[in-house]
Amino acid sequence: MTTNTGSNSFRPINIEFLAKGTGESFDIFLQSDSETFVKFASTDPKHQDKVLRLLEEGEIDQEFYIREEDLFKYYQYATQSLRSVMDNPNVPLETKTKKIYEVSQGAMKEFFSYNASTKILESSEEVMDMMEDCLSTADAGFAGISQITSKDYYTHTHSVNVGLYCMTFGTKVGLPKDDVKQLGLGGMLHDVGKSKIDTALINKNGKLNDKEFEQMKSHSPMGAEMLTGMCCYKDIVINMAGQHHEKFKGGGYPQGLSGDEISMHARICKIMDVYDALTTRRSYKKALTVMDTLTLMTKQMVNDFDPKLLQLFIKVMGPSMV
Repeated sequence: MTTNTGSNSFRPINIEFLAKGTGESFDIFLQSDSETFVKFASTDPKHQDKVLRLLEEGEIDQEFYIREEDLFKYYQYATQSLRSVMDNPNVPLETKTKKIYEVSQGAMKEFFSYNASTKILESSEEVMDMMEDCLSTADAGFAGISQITSKDYYTHTHSVNVGLYCMTFGTKVGLPKDDVKQLGLGGMLHDVGKSKIDTALINKNGKLNDKEFEQMKSHSPMGAEMLTGMCCYKDIVINMAGQHHEKFKGGGYPQGLSGDEISMHARICKIMDVYDALTTRRSYKKALTVMDTLTLMTKQMVNDFDPKLLQLFIKVMGPSMV
C-alpha cells in the first residue's frame, strides 16, 4: 500500500525502540520518494513480528516512518523500551544515558520543530524518572554528561542539555530525589514558550533588534502559562519556565525579580541555561571553551546569577571539565 500525502504527515523513528515496548501498535512505513510512503508493517500482529525479526537480524539500513498522529504511541513504546534497558544490569551507564538522551531529544524536536501536541511532553516525566535513577546509581558527573550532549545549538537539543545539567547538579549537591526529578523536568521544559514564537525569529542568525527581542521575551510567561494549563506539572517546573531569565541583582525579565524572589530552581536553571548556550555552536558563533565560559559568567555576567549557586556549580563540575 502506498500513501501520497507529503512528508509533513510522517515522522522518522528509531525502530530499535520498538523491540521491548508493548501496547497499542501502529503502521510503519518506508519512503520511496519525497511524496510517497509505502507501508512496511501494519498493526496486524504478524506484521509487527516482521519488525522484531528485522531487529533480531540486526541489518537495518533503511529509515522508517510513522504517521504524525501515532507519535504519542511511539513515545510510549520508546519509554517502555528504555525501562527495559535501564533494568538490565549488563548495559553500561553510558549506553543507558545516551538512549535516554536520544528519546528526550526526539520528543522535544517534535514539539519545537513540528508543533506536535503538548501531549507528547507527557512522556518527559517518565524519562526524567529513569534519568534520575541513572544519575543516582553511579558517579555521573558533568564531564560524563557533556560527552553525550549535542554541541550544536537548537532549541530542542538545548532544552534536553539544560535538563541533564540541572539533574546532574541536583544529584551532585544532594537534593532530594523528587527535587532532582523536578529540576530535570523544569530544565527540559524551560523554553516551551518558544513554541509560540515565530520560527524565523528563533533561528535568526545574529543579534535580535529591540522589537524582536521584545517578542522573544514573551516566551517565558507563555511557557509558564502553557505548563500551568497542562495541570500536571509542579510549581518548581512552572517557575523554571517563567523565571529563568530573571537576574539575581535585578533587571531581568519578565517580572524584574531579584534575589530570593526568584525560585531557587529557576536560579539553578539560569546557570545551566547560560552555560549550555555559551558552550554550544551556533551558525553565527563558535562554542566557547569551558574556561572562557566560566570566566565570562563569573566576571562580565556575575550580577545575573546567584553567587553561591554559581560557585557551587563550578565546584561540583570537577577538574576534568575545566
